[in-house]
Amino acid sequence: AAALLGCPQSPTNGGDPPDNRVTVPNVVGMTEADAEGNLVLAGLTVGDVTLEYSNDVPEGKVISQSPRAGNSVNQGSAVNLVVSLGPETAAGEEVFLLPGNVPLRMVRIEAGTFMMGRYSGEQDSLHLEDPQHEVTIGSDFWMGKYTVTKRQWEAVMGTTPWAGRSRVLDHLDSPAVYISWTDAHDFITALNAHIVATGQGTGDFRLPSEAEWEYACRAGTTTRFYWGDDLGYTQIDSYAWWKGNTRDLGNWFAHVVGAKLPNAWGLYDMSGNVGEWCEDDWHSSYENAPADGSAGIDSPRALSRVYGRGGSWSVEGYHNRSAFRGRGGEVPAYTHNTVGFRLAR
Repeated sequence: AAALLGCPQSPTNGGDPPDNRVTVPNVVGMTEADAEGNLVLAGLTVGDVTLEYSNDVPEGKVISQSPRAGNSVNQGSAVNLVVSLGPETAAGEEVFLLPGNVPLRMVRIEAGTFMMGRYSGEQDSLHLEDPQHEVTIGSDFWMGKYTVTKRQWEAVMGTTPWAGRSRVLDHLDSPAVYISWTDAHDFITALNAHIVATGQGTGDFRLPSEAEWEYACRAGTTTRFYWGDDLGYTQIDSYAWWKGNTRDLGNWFAHVVGAKLPNAWGLYDMSGNVGEWCEDDWHSSYENAPADGSAGIDSPRALSRVYGRGGSWSVEGYHNRSAFRGRGGEVPAYTHNTVGFRLAR
């Protein structure tokens, strides 16, 4: 009779002794990786993960959980999560869904003209960045909002090239590293096939040309960095992961993407974190470089490619300038914990 009147009863736990019960922690608002870590520490596991668009909760953060925080459940129970995809659409952006509904965000880059290379007398610059020359990007194109992450790589390729390698952050939303130029092309082939098969487009993803990369990085600026000349390297910490806030602090790895301020066109980590591959063959100067923004490709192709655009987490600040180019290029099979890639289309 008491139960029918809604009076509280002693909870049942299917015969499990009390010490097998744990309290579900609150993981709402955390990243998926942090939420998993907290659940594991509490003696629980992650169950189903559902991805939903949200205008209020940032991309990658937990929107809700089931069971809710504070519930008492059996140790080892699964907690289901709903994780934000961010806004479904934003001005000047497009979103593609990879296998497992992993989002890939692209930003529209409008056509225009810019001066490529170091300016005369640029502090801490290199002769490899000469001669400065005018380039006209004749058509709009799209650039990845972030470098390709481990989560995106695993969704498309089902592999983990960085596993067991040195100086790698174990976080799915950090850049995919130990990825060669050839590996990047394999990813693009698989990605384009997925895009076509799922009716999301014609499959025109590619690596950016070196000119497109620098144009997108500069975002209309003519200074050393996209936040200014920063001659004393006093502002760089707010915009980039570099030696001063990684190696010098004992953090020898690329960090989660999107944690620093973006450039004026909404692109993150164009300076620092990981250097990026471009489509071009390596040339030691800009003599006879294309003036239309296309990739500089030899016939037959050269032995090495343009890499390291944007510097990386492990190098001095001047390597992260907008004009910086990897010294000497690298062969297409080269991999490292400081090198990743960003998509264009």
